[in-house]
Amino acid sequence: MINQLVSPSVCVIDDEPDDYNCILNALNELYISAVWIPGTSLDQLPPRPFPRLQLVFLDLHLTNNLGKDAASHTANVFKNVVSADTAPIVVVIWSKYADDPVTEVGVPAEDQETESELFKRTLLEAEPKFKNRLIFLEMDKPKKEDRPEDWNARLQKQIAATLGSQSAIGLLWTWDGLVKDANSALMASLTDLAEETAGGVDTQLTDDHLKEVLQRLSKAKGESDLSEATAPGHLVAILSQLLMDQLEHSGGGRALVDHGAWLNATPTGKTKASIAAKMNGFLLTAGCTEGVIPYLPGTVYVANEVESFLSVFGSDREHLEKIFCNITRSQTNSVKMDEWYAAVRPVLLEISPVCDVAQNKRRNAHLVGGLVIPAAKVGTIKTGSDAWAILPPGKTTFALRWPLAGFAADEIKLVFHHSLKVTLNAAAERKWFSPWFRLRELPTTAIRNPHMSHGSRVGYVSVA
Repeated sequence: MINQLVSPSVCVIDDEPDDYNCILNALNELYISAVWIPGTSLDQLPPRPFPRLQLVFLDLHLTNNLGKDAASHTANVFKNVVSADTAPIVVVIWSKYADDPVTEVGVPAEDQETESELFKRTLLEAEPKFKNRLIFLEMDKPKKEDRPEDWNARLQKQIAATLGSQSAIGLLWTWDGLVKDANSALMASLTDLAEETAGGVDTQLTDDHLKEVLQRLSKAKGESDLSEATAPGHLVAILSQLLMDQLEHSGGGRALVDHGAWLNATPTGKTKASIAAKMNGFLLTAGCTEGVIPYLPGTVYVANEVESFLSVFGSDREHLEKIFCNITRSQTNSVKMDEWYAAVRPVLLEISPVCDVAQNKRRNAHLVGGLVIPAAKVGTIKTGSDAWAILPPGKTTFALRWPLAGFAADEIKLVFHHSLKVTLNAAAERKWFSPWFRLRELPTTAIRNPHMSHGSRVGYVSVA
């Protein structure tokens, strides 16, 4: 259980007591908690890299070596302390010799790397993932005899000045603090409920009182769907909602007011199509929720067997092409049409009402059929009425964040047709399709609502 608290956000990697004691004292007087790693031995490092680091103060020379040997050793230490999956991380190089050239035979003096440059190159060669995840800064480290009496106070100001120019990082750190504050408020609210459960302020709070609160919340969310397997998921869902409530009322806008000017500024140049696609990927989609529910609203299922997909709708290849493709198959373009058919992927979207699933009242899953269209084939999409639902709308695409074997496209559009609807037994799993990714709640609702409206329309005959 104590391992849950292993989550430092600031780390000092330095082997000299005269150095690391100074910066740890400076951070302590700034009320910043930090973990210290000497880095002298590869055998005395964390069992796994810290996953939540945001700031690292790094000495380049953790042994008596210089040049390539020092760079290689420090890079190995760094890889074992800092997770390459965490980003962004600010790395403040704090070394007496950062700007010293590394002498190499045959290399002109003006082309010789500095100790700092050599370390960066060595690290990025050892772990290329760090390239776009680390922000390197440098901070002067005077030798002991050159440090003034008030060096601790100066060091605090130096830390603030070194980090002060990183506006976007500052905003993200403020946001991280807001999330932590919101979570603290949430836990305090849960404790208040536990106090009531315990019988008031005169009763000693225990872990069992908190357990009872969490049990009741899980049951309220899961209702008749509650089981040993589903209870954790239901609790996560309700805690997420409560955390969002705290965030929305935390005064986040006021906390970020210092960043308003640069946030309001217009970025230079037009937004690249690839950037828009990646942003759309974040905004519209999420990973599939793990759990025992075979059909979860918002889940996009890919058809592993195309013929089964077609037969469940009473359809065939020609019908699918007619619905989704604006090119008509003919003797002269059959190869082109075959290429289109090979490029797209049939999918289904689960659109059952969330409340029915949560209350375990749903007997059948409601799905609508469609296609994943690669960006290269977007021009072939047939549209023309509200019978089609296209995500994202307009000319933009979204980046596909979950790879699929045999499907090479990185950017796609999702196209659904409201005539392709099917009801399946929600208690039965099927092998001919499998979960791929999930649409977020609002995009799912944007497809569900017109689909339900489309199905309830009536037609009648009249004479003018």
